[in-house]
Amino acid sequence: MRSVRTVVRTLIAGFLAVAGPVLAAPAALAHAQDVQQSYRTAGASSHQLTVSIDAINHSFATPASTITVSGTVTNHTGSPLSGVQVQLLTSAQYFYTREDMDSYAAGGTLGYIFPQPVSAPDVLTGTLHRGATMRWSASFTAAQAGYGAFGVFPLVAQAEYPDGVASGAGRTFLPYWPGNGYADPLNTAWVWPLIDQPQQGPCPQTLATNELAASLGTGGRLGTLLAIGQLWGQEDHLTWAVDPALLSDAQVMTRPYEVGFNSLCKGGKPERASSTAALWLSSLRAGTAGQPMFVTPYADPDAAALTHAGLAASLRAAYQLGDSVARKILPRPFGMTNADSPGGGGSPAVAWPAGGVADASTITSLAASGISAVLLNSNEMRSTTAPYDNATAATTTAAGKPVSVLLADAGLTRVLGSAPASSPAGAQFAAEQDFIAETAMIAAEAPFKRRSLVIAPPRRWDPSASEAAGLLSMTHSAPWLRDVGLARLATAAGSVKARQKLPAYQVGSTELSASFLDQVALVNSNVATFEDLLYRPGSGVLRQLDMAAAVMESSAWRADAAASGRLALTKLSDYLTYWEGKVQILTGTKLLLAGASGPAPVSVRNAGLLPVQVRVTVAVPANSKFSVGNIGTAGIIDPGKTWTLRMTVRSGAIGTTQLQLQLVTRNGTPLPWTSKPLSVEATQYGRALFVLIGAALGVLVLTAVARWIRRLNGTRAHGRPGGTG
Repeated sequence: MRSVRTVVRTLIAGFLAVAGPVLAAPAALAHAQDVQQSYRTAGASSHQLTVSIDAINHSFATPASTITVSGTVTNHTGSPLSGVQVQLLTSAQYFYTREDMDSYAAGGTLGYIFPQPVSAPDVLTGTLHRGATMRWSASFTAAQAGYGAFGVFPLVAQAEYPDGVASGAGRTFLPYWPGNGYADPLNTAWVWPLIDQPQQGPCPQTLATNELAASLGTGGRLGTLLAIGQLWGQEDHLTWAVDPALLSDAQVMTRPYEVGFNSLCKGGKPERASSTAALWLSSLRAGTAGQPMFVTPYADPDAAALTHAGLAASLRAAYQLGDSVARKILPRPFGMTNADSPGGGGSPAVAWPAGGVADASTITSLAASGISAVLLNSNEMRSTTAPYDNATAATTTAAGKPVSVLLADAGLTRVLGSAPASSPAGAQFAAEQDFIAETAMIAAEAPFKRRSLVIAPPRRWDPSASEAAGLLSMTHSAPWLRDVGLARLATAAGSVKARQKLPAYQVGSTELSASFLDQVALVNSNVATFEDLLYRPGSGVLRQLDMAAAVMESSAWRADAAASGRLALTKLSDYLTYWEGKVQILTGTKLLLAGASGPAPVSVRNAGLLPVQVRVTVAVPANSKFSVGNIGTAGIIDPGKTWTLRMTVRSGAIGTTQLQLQLVTRNGTPLPWTSKPLSVEATQYGRALFVLIGAALGVLVLTAVARWIRRLNGTRAHGRPGGTG
């Protein structure tokens, strides 16, 4: 964004680009052209000297300061050299735009910048052998350089052969501050991220890897961020951005735990309780007390990708889970409600989508999760009305609801991510110097406009301790920056009128893929089914499953880490499949019904580790004269036990009927893996047998009665009077 001053600077630059060669003295012009040629050949190319700048005693110049610059020279010529010298050059003309600075840093030339020698060269003592490196140092004052106005100036270290021929150059930027009154300081806020790849799956006290063990310690990435952030947190009004999954993973490590697991939650490598993790958590609690902090949703999910995949409900669940987990480990409120104090209660007030990228649909999903402000990359909302960079803005949801926006400067984020801890010292110095120069350039573009600046590193930032401390020290000492904290800027953004809408729908190139999220949706459905299957599961069991589900959706699995995301998904899916499969129907596949109706026992076995509750459902063919009763009872089955349901079946016709048995949860969710056929053959022989038996019994009774009558009649005949005479 450009102010009136920026436009004027650009016009002057265009004029100098045309008139400069005419106005400059021929000798000076020739020397400047030689130096600019060396810009294009700077670096470790073969057959020349290469020079680097890796230290400046002051990150910015003032009228009274003496600037001492140092670095190294390396001989790539293939021959030993004596009398090599390093010449410092600068220009009395400042840069007009950040774009010009980018062009300069990339090796380009600018028509209005003519670097000239600013001090005597440093002549190296002794012979610089081929492949060898020697240090150099040179100094100058602002008066020697001709600096006058507030701005950013080029600084060049020119390596030269003994005969004065240029061979290579290193370059950097040097801001100049003339004194108070030359600019209104930018209200500045740092976001300090404590975010990592989530490690937990469905198995308690188990992590996927043990990478945190080194990262949390002294010299590790997270150990460094915490230690340096604590040193400068108060001075720079840092706002901590914390992933609750990191807190939970570290807490797991405070007790004996395992690394790696299979679907049976076995096979992991045992690890002792980590005193490093315990100390890190303790330091986080104590060292950030009273400082503003917001938490991401659990496992820092890819909010944009979830929204685009229709999984906004998962995003809301991750917010609720994250807030719950964080409050148990860090007993404090999160979010920011005003400029002076941390917020209290509810969901975190600030959302930070992955990469700072979001469209209107994502903003709508975040607002539905209770978000009142969104932290975005400044490239997402380049103003078409305000001609200068500013961090406070506003937009609307798809429904037109206003949402405050904080814009993290994209150029600063890029610079901060350019030199991780593994980088050479020169690269780290370059990042620090580029950073402070960029902030000066932002201020100089519109020096008397009240504006703000948000500095947000990449969310999994990996600076060295010296680099991180140097950046915070510069921020605190630079007179064109005023540390105010994110809460104050969030309050200011709340009063901004929404003038600019985000695109309704845009898919970023690094988002979690649609095909991956289709699989996530299936596993999420399986998690819900498994939780519904369990009988009165403890809160710890449900939380572990919910955490494992959230881990699948983490933005950590973007780009190169996609394989790790697929592994997390596969492990959770395998776990669910294995333990769900432990609940089965044991009944045989055939049943002989000797009559029109009869009992049909159905046995269900729970070979899992947790109690379950199920009901049996029976699918009866349409238009059949068959019915099933006594199946509404739900069975509670303890681990290792079997439950038997004694249902009744009734058939109105002779023949075989194919039934389909299946278990459902207490809430009616089908358990497809339990589906089992049951063939019922109804003979109705039972009724005929009863008739035959009844008839036979009748015949026997009648026969017995007849015999008894005949016998009775015979007895009477023999006993008559005169019957013997």
